[in-house]
Amino acid sequence: MDFLISFLNTVLPILYFTATYLYALYFFREEEFAARYMTRFLRFTAGLHFFEVFLRGIYYRHYPLANLYEAATVLALAITLIYLYIEYRIQVKTTGYFILVFVFFLQLFSSAFISFGRGIPEILQSPFFIFHTTAAILGYSALAISAMYGIMYLLLFHDIKSSRFGVIYSRLPSLEVLSEMNIKAAILGFSFLTVAILLGGVWSYMLFDKLFNPDPKIIIALITWLVYGLVILGSKKLGWTGKRVAFLSLMGFGIILFSMIAMNLFLNSFHVFR
Repeated sequence: MDFLISFLNTVLPILYFTATYLYALYFFREEEFAARYMTRFLRFTAGLHFFEVFLRGIYYRHYPLANLYEAATVLALAITLIYLYIEYRIQVKTTGYFILVFVFFLQLFSSAFISFGRGIPEILQSPFFIFHTTAAILGYSALAISAMYGIMYLLLFHDIKSSRFGVIYSRLPSLEVLSEMNIKAAILGFSFLTVAILLGGVWSYMLFDKLFNPDPKIIIALITWLVYGLVILGSKKLGWTGKRVAFLSLMGFGIILFSMIAMNLFLNSFHVFR
């Protein structure tokens, strides 16, 4: 079983690279072969990825979010599943390349450094850990997609402003559609992040008899929550332009990446994922 899990972990970056390449062929060259098979291949990859995560959790007997690298691979899977749902709902496939580039590097990072084992701290076996981390991963996944749509918006905005009507202009959806998807993904991510913070507060109270623990990652999570709250408020009530919202979405996700990587690798925190 160890060999199978290790093999799947090695194969996943190759599969995601292939899926990304197919979506790139469709985006840049409108290849008929890619258009026909890329979604099917991505569904197959996501299904195999789900099987690997499920198998790893069952075999090693812990919820597969016990360290940074497990979180990275689950985040890659969640982003892929959310993207497939979006693609199915809006029937637009030209945005997939941009999202899958990030997914590929996320999975490559996980596969390169992940280690397998049964021993995890007792605190990570709590049901609250499952609910708290699941809500956080779903929130981060939606916010990652929001950031990707923000990047696409800025690329298209730059090309239009510069009167460059090339592949970006011809293949991406309109600025209005990209801005709408940016906001919708941000709202979804903000909702899940709110749930994660609330569950974390309850869990903290159960463990330490206090709702707020002055932990660096908690502080950064609250800053992220405020940034995305500002994004939603600005877009819905203050009439902010799509460009400003896109920049703030990218800033918010940059904070998330800092929280996931720098906090876990270089700083001391109650939320140590190692």
